[in-house]
Amino acid sequence: MYQTFVLPFTIASILLNLVPALQAPSDDQSLKLQADLVLVDVLPVQKKTGRIIGGLKRDDFTVYEDGVQQKIEYFSKDKLPVSVVLLVDRAGCVNPFNEQIRAATIRAISHLKPEDEVAIMTFSSKVALVQPFTRDRQLIANNIMSVERQHQSEQHYFNAAIYEASEYMKKAANPAGRRAIIVLTSLEASIDFSKVSEQEALLSVLESGAVVSGVLIQTLGGRIDQGIRGKPTSLLRHLGLRSGSLKMFVEETGGELVGAPPDEIDATLNRLVENISASYSLAYMPANTARDSKRRRIRVQLSPDVESREGKVVVLSRRSYVMSKDGAAKK
Repeated sequence: MYQTFVLPFTIASILLNLVPALQAPSDDQSLKLQADLVLVDVLPVQKKTGRIIGGLKRDDFTVYEDGVQQKIEYFSKDKLPVSVVLLVDRAGCVNPFNEQIRAATIRAISHLKPEDEVAIMTFSSKVALVQPFTRDRQLIANNIMSVERQHQSEQHYFNAAIYEASEYMKKAANPAGRRAIIVLTSLEASIDFSKVSEQEALLSVLESGAVVSGVLIQTLGGRIDQGIRGKPTSLLRHLGLRSGSLKMFVEETGGELVGAPPDEIDATLNRLVENISASYSLAYMPANTARDSKRRRIRVQLSPDVESREGKVVVLSRRSYVMSKDGAAKK
């Protein structure tokens, strides 16, 4: 069902092939890509305050793949361009994208760098591309305001939505850039009888290198909807039936799942977008050079000096990626 592209739309966080070698390493170098370079976005957050830990250096990070320490070839903060897919839930009786939230989204998107690009997609029982990738902020704003009203009789198909957004990431203009999918919804999980399974969607997002973050619009109607549509998902999994979990995609890719009532959504969205821009970027050449299409686990660790200085720190980063067998598209 899915396709694997190695260049330029990479597996993992991102696997980049057949491009010029890295320059001599330095913390402020521009990224020069090399075959099979794995790029990982990392957001270190002070657990007690939620503050992003700034001022970290390359030596403050250690990266492990399947338990084996890797050599960090590239390090930067807030320098790589970002490609964002804004994925808006249009299903159910609750509208998580009213005019107040649309206006807040426009303001948050305005905080991105000029070279960052944004696309808009909607989902319910079907997924639609509303605005292809563009850097035109006015065009983005116009299309945010024109997104269709919700389809009350339709379902929240998270798996199909994440799959299609991940596949669309292959059209990103910046092959070396970072990728983010921001989901605006009222649910953490839902019954999902789309044609895409949760595992197929997860594989697609791992191959795309995108980080999934979710913004939950907290309303009374949303809590009721979550009770009706979201709570049965654990039972469905136990029975081996279809369900989709936004929370799972967020955790596996190292994103954030945040929630706020409509009158507090401005600050929440602004912080989320700023955190995407503020992430550290680490890249390494995997010691395991096998092209086996297998999932590989990633763990990023901070030096003891950071935690002794900052206190307990939560490190948000993707948990795994998939190494493709070759650079050709494959079904």
